Amino acid sequence: MKQTDLKIEWLAVEKLTCFENNSKIHTKSQIEHIANSIKQFGFNDPLAISGEANTILEGNGRIEAAKLLSITTLPCVRLDHLNAEEQRAYVIAHNALCLETGFDEAALFAELEALQNFDFSDFGIEAEKYLQTIEQLQKRELKPIQKTHYLVCVGVEHHDRVVDSIAKLRNTKGVDIFETCN
Repeated sequence: MKQTDLKIEWLAVEKLTCFENNSKIHTKSQIEHIANSIKQFGFNDPLAISGEANTILEGNGRIEAAKLLSITTLPCVRLDHLNAEEQRAYVIAHNALCLETGFDEAALFAELEALQNFDFSDFGIEAEKYLQTIEQLQKRELKPIQKTHYLVCVGVEHHDRVVDSIAKLRNTKGVDIFETCN
């Protein structure tokens, strides 16, 4: 791991250059959602830049959102400690890594339940859809197990046959044997 001291630099938007081979797609709708997030929470994620042209390696969607909001100066971290090949690879890795997994549904459900009064729609998040999907999953996965119970009473004279039958049942998948002797 290359360790470097990252420092935030505040640069004017017009001094930043978008990475021309950026493979990440930013739709108009997504950029509006990013802008809404910046309005709500602030610009909390600096752009990653490199070189004299201040090429944006990571944050091309955020700069477009900042332009929508007429923000003129943005926080940046310089990644000049990476060589040109590493920078190009970082662009792909950074954009792909967040797509690699989904949500921990139980944790997401708990958070959305706790935030029911928060409107996520400005960020393109349909919280109600997540809640309904998770509730359906819970109903399907957590439905009560139906068991049939049998009480068998036998006379002592049939003990050996009952023991043999119980031994066979123990090896049957889905059958639990609970014995008591009185």
